[in-house]
Amino acid sequence: MALEFRVGVHSEIITPPLGSQMAGFAARSGVAQGVHDDLHARALVVDDGTTIVALISVEIIGIDRELADRVREEICLRTGIPAAHIVISATHTHCGPATFRHFFNQVQDLDTSYIDVLGKRIVSSVEHAMAKRKRSRLRAGLVPVEQVAVNRRTDDGKPIDPYAGVLIVEEENGSPSAIVVCYACHPTVLGPNTLSITADFPFFTAEYLKGELGEQTEVLFFNGAEGDLSIGHKSNLSAIGVIDPFRTFEKARELGRRLARFVLNGLTQLSVQEFSVTVRTKRIRLPLKHYEPLEKMTKHREESMKHLRRLESQGNSANEEMLQAKQAVLFDSIEEYYARLYDEADGNDPKMLEVEMTAIRIGQTVLITFPGEAFVDIALDIRKRSGFPTTLFLGLSNDYIGYIPNAGASASEGYEVVAARVNASASKLLTDAAMDLLRNLEERRF
Repeated sequence: MALEFRVGVHSEIITPPLGSQMAGFAARSGVAQGVHDDLHARALVVDDGTTIVALISVEIIGIDRELADRVREEICLRTGIPAAHIVISATHTHCGPATFRHFFNQVQDLDTSYIDVLGKRIVSSVEHAMAKRKRSRLRAGLVPVEQVAVNRRTDDGKPIDPYAGVLIVEEENGSPSAIVVCYACHPTVLGPNTLSITADFPFFTAEYLKGELGEQTEVLFFNGAEGDLSIGHKSNLSAIGVIDPFRTFEKARELGRRLARFVLNGLTQLSVQEFSVTVRTKRIRLPLKHYEPLEKMTKHREESMKHLRRLESQGNSANEEMLQAKQAVLFDSIEEYYARLYDEADGNDPKMLEVEMTAIRIGQTVLITFPGEAFVDIALDIRKRSGFPTTLFLGLSNDYIGYIPNAGASASEGYEVVAARVNASASKLLTDAAMDLLRNLEERRF
């Protein structure tokens, strides 16, 4: 007879007010004009009697380290859960509020009062989840998924992560109280022309699952290694405002429900998890790209902008030369931004960026965090080498450092490599750290 966990789950609405700045697309013009679906912070607290962890899914573009650290410390003070045992993951919707400033929204206004409220709602979600803990059974596993994510950097749309990680929480009577879906894909069905607040396709996944499992079932969506994965559009064009006609709410509903059906079909294959929780964390230093002096990078961007303005004055708004000119401005502005951060970074050349990774073992399932948008090859390599039957990934967790390309990824294949702040060796360092964490957890299996 399987032993039981004590598990609590709770959600808080975090929808920003109308008129808020929306994050995710430099090409977006306008503020939030409506709400298609409310955004949430959803917390799952798992307690084995000795160790407690909190997994929090937040429907925002990302969470920077400053806010994550502050919120984790507050949760620790209020609940006693160690800060290192708390994972705050952004779903990465591009139709939510601006929560920090980065390469994609360098001059965007931030509503600090909303960000304060956001932090309080995240804390509240965990406090309530703690209070709701009940004896529960956990089942977990990998479920095959097809025709949702596409690799946006390759002609054949591969590789992708072919699985969704699923963890279902069942009460003593067998009814589901929560289901966790970990799936790697940019939630960017809706493009920069969308001025409605929405969680994108994960909203429709949750809606469908609740319809099938019962309204009492809380659905938590966590993104994975989605850095080079989306739903079929090319990031180079999307980033400069070229919007494919299929990027609609109807398409988001189609893909969200498709993912939900694959999850439902795989529920009978999930394995009951042993009564144990273990957490390990590791801090690593990732080398930053080297940039030319800021003055030179600014000059590059200004020259690109002048060229674009000349083309615009000629009225050729949609030809190939115009698209290339817009892309040049985008790339140069990103590199100028990173050059400024490079000048401000601590340490000697090569300058480094410290990040935190967490590995959580729940029974024989392990969840590994990434502090940004890792390319899928990184996750596939880690899972292949993992000694655990189920290895899941929580991207955009407790920090946002931008893209983390796999070794060998070329800037000519898309803007993600240009938009990465760390250099090509970062993927190996991240993989090595993940393997160290997995080996440490494996030694403690029973």
